Amino acid sequence: MCQNPYEYGQPRCKGDYTVLGQLNQYIMRSALRTIGGLILFALAVLLLERLLRIFEVVSASTRPAGDATQMVINLLPHYLGIAIPMALMLGTIITIDRMSRSSELTSAFGSGISLFHMTKPFILISIVLMGFNLLLEGYMQPLGRYGYREVVHSVGQKSFAAVLREGKFTKVGNTTFYVGPGGGPIFIYEKLKNDGLRITTASKGALIVRDETEQPVLQLSNGDSFQITPEKLIKGQLGFEISSVAGSISGNTFRARGNDERELTSSELYKNRDGKAFTSISASTNNAALHLRMARVYLLFLIPFIAVPFGINYGRNPSSAGIVVGIVSLVTLQKALEFGQKMGARGDIAPWMGIWPLMGVVTLSAIFLFSNSAVRMGQPPLATLSIFTADVIKDIRKGVRALIPFSGSSKTDAGTPS
Repeated sequence: MCQNPYEYGQPRCKGDYTVLGQLNQYIMRSALRTIGGLILFALAVLLLERLLRIFEVVSASTRPAGDATQMVINLLPHYLGIAIPMALMLGTIITIDRMSRSSELTSAFGSGISLFHMTKPFILISIVLMGFNLLLEGYMQPLGRYGYREVVHSVGQKSFAAVLREGKFTKVGNTTFYVGPGGGPIFIYEKLKNDGLRITTASKGALIVRDETEQPVLQLSNGDSFQITPEKLIKGQLGFEISSVAGSISGNTFRARGNDERELTSSELYKNRDGKAFTSISASTNNAALHLRMARVYLLFLIPFIAVPFGINYGRNPSSAGIVVGIVSLVTLQKALEFGQKMGARGDIAPWMGIWPLMGVVTLSAIFLFSNSAVRMGQPPLATLSIFTADVIKDIRKGVRALIPFSGSSKTDAGTPS
């Protein structure tokens, strides 16, 4: 039985030897459930928007399920980078707001527990997410973006089903295909390396997939094939009842990774600071992208100090405006960082100038908001904003009434008998 944990020989209370006290463990569990659920919800919403595009790409593939799965896996790092900051902001606001509405926050303050102490679980979560986001932004996203583009290229270049359309001429590389309505007739016009031509015709054609290799094959029936030399002579004429054309219609492999700065890992961006390692990417574009990635990681550390004050509600009429203000603030900041990164990439300003002055303003704002709520125990920032807005609206109404008197009072006076 735990009676006096500080008396010699008495058993210690549960949680005395843990890094977080029991209250913070409770806050940590509540925050993790909320943040984790929001991340999964955001991923589902973002992927649903992209699934239409994915289905359109893989509809002509011979392996639609496998290609679609690869594309979704490659997109996950990109959408996680969007979902994590939003989930951390909203999860923190919702957790603190729930504690405010149930008077748990007031009880904790009455017990002498500071707001900073109750913010520790959110700080620990943000530090863990910073480490994960460093790996996500710096390595997983560039590799995932390149992998997604490679799958799209593979589907479009390596599959007959991606190019063959009934009643249309389709050119891929040096070969032009025509398929008539209903799978026939078939016309194939191919330019050879010696400047000659190979022409193949068939009455019917069918697209099949070999079970062993899953390679698409165009099966031709009752046709002819011949070559035309550079001297305009016909040779090698061949008639066939059944023939096939292999599914690889383009021997071109996908380009190497590093076509733009978004495909480079953070270590590669750091090595390319002078623009010499990857000559296709300018130094300003390279460095602006590197600064943006570092700023996004640092932003996760600031979010708890902004979100906790937004979630505090005192009084009998709590407001949920913190959620709206949090979303709008975070989206605005993200767009401002992207705008600064574009200016730095164009060379209009130094690459760091578009990122870190803005992050400095955000840091000072976070310090002000948190210190006003935790140290001075003043009104929550949203309550102060609400009071200020109400006062402004009240003053505007008074000014309008002074400039435009009510017509109702004059009518009443006019109708009163003397």
